[in-house]
Amino acid sequence: MHARLVTFAIAVLAVAGACSGSSAQTSAPAVRQPVDSEAMGRGPIASTAQPGDPSHAYAFYATPMDLKKAGYVEQEYFVSGIATRFPSNPANPTTESTAIGSMPYTTRIVVRRPADPSRFTGTVVVDWQNVTAGHDIDTEWTANGDFFIRSGWAEVAASVQRVGVNGASPGPTAGLGLKQWSPARYASLDLTNGGAVLDDSQSFDVFSQIGALVKHAGPDVDPFKGMNVQHLYAGGVSQSARFLVVYYNTVQQQARVYDGFLVGLGGPRARTDVATKMLRVNTETDVWRGQGDPAVRTGDTANVHEWEIAGASHVPAAAVSTTPGDPRANLGWIQEREFGQAQALSCVNPGPSDVEDWAVFHSAYSALDRWVSTGQAPTRVTHIRITGPNAAPAGTWGIARDASGLAIGGIRLPKVAVPVALNNGENEPASLSNPLNGFCVLYGTHRPYDAATLTSLYGSRAAYLSRVTQTVNVLVKEGFVLQADADELVKSARSTSFGA
Repeated sequence: MHARLVTFAIAVLAVAGACSGSSAQTSAPAVRQPVDSEAMGRGPIASTAQPGDPSHAYAFYATPMDLKKAGYVEQEYFVSGIATRFPSNPANPTTESTAIGSMPYTTRIVVRRPADPSRFTGTVVVDWQNVTAGHDIDTEWTANGDFFIRSGWAEVAASVQRVGVNGASPGPTAGLGLKQWSPARYASLDLTNGGAVLDDSQSFDVFSQIGALVKHAGPDVDPFKGMNVQHLYAGGVSQSARFLVVYYNTVQQQARVYDGFLVGLGGPRARTDVATKMLRVNTETDVWRGQGDPAVRTGDTANVHEWEIAGASHVPAAAVSTTPGDPRANLGWIQEREFGQAQALSCVNPGPSDVEDWAVFHSAYSALDRWVSTGQAPTRVTHIRITGPNAAPAGTWGIARDASGLAIGGIRLPKVAVPVALNNGENEPASLSNPLNGFCVLYGTHRPYDAATLTSLYGSRAAYLSRVTQTVNVLVKEGFVLQADADELVKSARSTSFGA
């Protein structure tokens, strides 16, 4: 019922090249069967500018990674169909939803995949694009693109919410949707049925239809032609996590499109009787802001597991990097490339935390894939210890801390297990003179230790690096860090300033 797909128009950016370092698929590509469709293809849309050009005649949030060198391509498509509408904020988010109507839509996806089908290992992640900032944020590729490339996976960035396409209502994040960013390029897109539907009730079925398109050949354009898609995972974080958990709870058992879910940084309580695997990953910020609530924490069950990362913040330091070319900087220089320099936030504490949560997300995707493929469940994690609800800020939970102010429990990456700074998940706006300062609650805290403190803790740089290496080796053995990322964590530690 959710496969009434799809009108597409190929758009822009295609970068191809010879692949290196990916594991080849051993089985021959399966023949992917077309799905039923009433739609007609609309033809390709030319790219006439490089990313960053003021004309905006390129795919929004085009990756800065050297895909040609990696043997990958990035291609944008327009997707149209008739979406069944389901309540986006159901009164009971733990029972199956009933359709409330239907509507036409046109949206876009960005596909990043191996250029050579033989390099594709069969797994696709569909990212429910985050729209908290008033526009699409490509969280899954920016955080995990390097893992996807070395694993031979593909990613599909899916614009399924009104704000990402049509723009937000008046306010500090208004006017940033695709249609405002490039009126010429994205003129045909619409997720509101001409302004009649503003509640994102179309989003769940649009997400299902995009997943079905990935699994089955389209009638006109097939983004995965010649490729054997074996596993399809739904991914997304923060605001997208809320939608994904509601989708999982109320739609997944009807749609049956996705084979697993990787949900990060929030969301309501997940049902435990849905016959699809879900791995949830939360930072310390998310535990502080409500994920520590026993009414939300699911615990580890046959189908749902939860990981929590001590010291990590909801918005990590990597995401706000202003270093040009940094591929993880989805709220830093990449956002500035698309919109110009943003006003700096004024927060009570310096931040964000620089705990490398991306390393845990890489391992989480690997663990989810192993869970779905072999039945081997992810390693269990001791929850971050909570002390009960706080009186203020409202809705937050107390975090139990050691004498150094570090959270107790959770996955402990080197910057928490062998700290050179205080990293935690808590912060607040210094004022609300800039409404965007409200985002400070997502940034956590980062306060570097001085040279005297480092010397008192470790004695020498060699002793510090030895402890980092030992910590990373344990994390690899436990399954919370992959070996390739372990090497990066040790390399980062070597660059840590240790005083004179």
